[in-house]
Amino acid sequence: MWERNRRIRILAMIVIGIIGVLTFRLVWMQLFQGAQYKKIAEQNRTRQINALAPRGTMYDRNGAVIVTNRPSFAVSIIPNEYNNSPENTLLLAAITGVAAEEIRQLLQSSVDFPYTPLPIKRDADAATIAKIEERQSYLPGVVIEAMPVRHYMYNELAAHVLGFIGYINQQEYAERKKQGYHPNDLIGKDGLEGEWESILRGKDGARQIEVNAVGEEVQPLGDRPAIPGQGLGLTIDGNLQKAAEEALRVQVEESRKIGAPAKGGAVVALDVKTGGVLVMASTPAFDPNRFAGGISNQDWNQLINNHNNPLTNRAIQNAYPPASVFKIITTAAALDTNATTTQEIFDDKGVYVLNGWSFYGWNTKGLGKLNIVDGLAWSSDPVFYELGNRLGVDTLASYALTFGYGQTTGIKLAGEEKGLVPTTEWKQANYGEVWYPGETLIAAIGQGYYLATPLQQAMLAMTVATGGIVYKPILVDKVLTVEGDIAQIIEPEVIRNVYLRPEVWETIRRGMLAVTTQGTGAAVFSGFPKTVAGKSGSGETGRGTTHSWFVCYAPAENPEIAMSVFIEDGGEGSMAAAPVTRRILEAYFALPVKPLPPATRTD
Repeated sequence: MWERNRRIRILAMIVIGIIGVLTFRLVWMQLFQGAQYKKIAEQNRTRQINALAPRGTMYDRNGAVIVTNRPSFAVSIIPNEYNNSPENTLLLAAITGVAAEEIRQLLQSSVDFPYTPLPIKRDADAATIAKIEERQSYLPGVVIEAMPVRHYMYNELAAHVLGFIGYINQQEYAERKKQGYHPNDLIGKDGLEGEWESILRGKDGARQIEVNAVGEEVQPLGDRPAIPGQGLGLTIDGNLQKAAEEALRVQVEESRKIGAPAKGGAVVALDVKTGGVLVMASTPAFDPNRFAGGISNQDWNQLINNHNNPLTNRAIQNAYPPASVFKIITTAAALDTNATTTQEIFDDKGVYVLNGWSFYGWNTKGLGKLNIVDGLAWSSDPVFYELGNRLGVDTLASYALTFGYGQTTGIKLAGEEKGLVPTTEWKQANYGEVWYPGETLIAAIGQGYYLATPLQQAMLAMTVATGGIVYKPILVDKVLTVEGDIAQIIEPEVIRNVYLRPEVWETIRRGMLAVTTQGTGAAVFSGFPKTVAGKSGSGETGRGTTHSWFVCYAPAENPEIAMSVFIEDGGEGSMAAAPVTRRILEAYFALPVKPLPPATRTD
């Protein structure tokens, strides 16, 4: 009897304990977790349909739309409602063309947002949408969303300037999640899309709806409209950009036909009164539309494995020997330091001898008696060997730095190279060697260690055109409201002044004008109705090939535009880069396009 009562008491205590635990748990859930469970309950009967904010529109300097958005549909997954079975995922992969493993990775990256639709296939075509709708009962949690897609109106046009968008990576998400970014968002990755992300990105909206047990909409609960991003007014002239890209592409092909292994090229054209970039072209290029919905691994690998590097903006991201364009700086240094005068006559015999070593000019027969203006017009190597020997490498370097070499320009684009300005100290630090006199001769004609970008070369031409006023190069001069009104004007900014005596500037200008009237560029510019001050350059690569350069400004008497044209491994400057320059100037001045006169081999 006693044993029986003991068992009853133990059982009663267990029952009371269980009831106590349950009661405590119930009270805890009601008092302390009620809000959480209420939220879960609401999420089970409501659904948020995101409204992706359209990115801001980009306009060229004439008001033409060059980047906008177009309507499209995306196949998305609501993670909490999706049956993540291997069969379902394989079916979804087969319909969308997105790899099953990629779908699983996307789901894994969105564990913190179980109720937010996750796009797995953006810009889906009509056939894909139809297949999803036909199999809706087999794919719970898979929905179709209306979604704007970035649209680059002219495909490859100005691709390196405009940039592209892509999926946010882990580091970017960690830095930006407090700003409202989500995993798998598309953000600006390069070019203006990347640099102006905070302006171009709008504020996403959402529509809240009540759904029934099978996920069908019962009624709307609320709506928060998306706010589009602000727009940008660019300094780029779309028509001139198109003309430059076409001229560049044609010349690269022509150079290849005559045996030059031309890889690509670049053009930069500047408004000399503001520093606004009228043209920034780089070839080969790419179509940013391939990135608009998230680029495939196959397309990405195709781009990055192309040996001609279409993703590289040759205008700013690569630096090359400036070649004889550098003779403009050597001229400035020699005249400014009184190392020569306009009256001095040099004798170009085709070779210059220093300490028993012979240094040949591009014309080994010699150009004869020349003053400094003639030397610049005909790009006489022996004249500039002599000037370099008089000046010394460190004086040359000082003037090169003054003109902006060896430093970035400050243009608002990622990856700008600063080039290289060698000095005796630099060589000792990098090679552990002294500077040899012969290296100074090579430096004076823009060869050897010197490196410059096409943008730096264009800014050199602009500096001569303005008489020393150096504007910061800009690609955007206006930020616009959603309605297209001006919200902010970006004013021209003088970043540097190059002080030379007026007569020095005048001599340089005379020499550059003579380039196109009687010197190395005269054949190409024969019959051209506008005055052009220019300088050709042929940069030796050390690989048996030659880079082609031509810089200029026009009209020579009242400059409006400054430009540099570069053809990588394209041959002599007068034969490859100069014809491109003429074609672009024809477009700028709205002149009839005429057959080019045959160029002659010069520097």
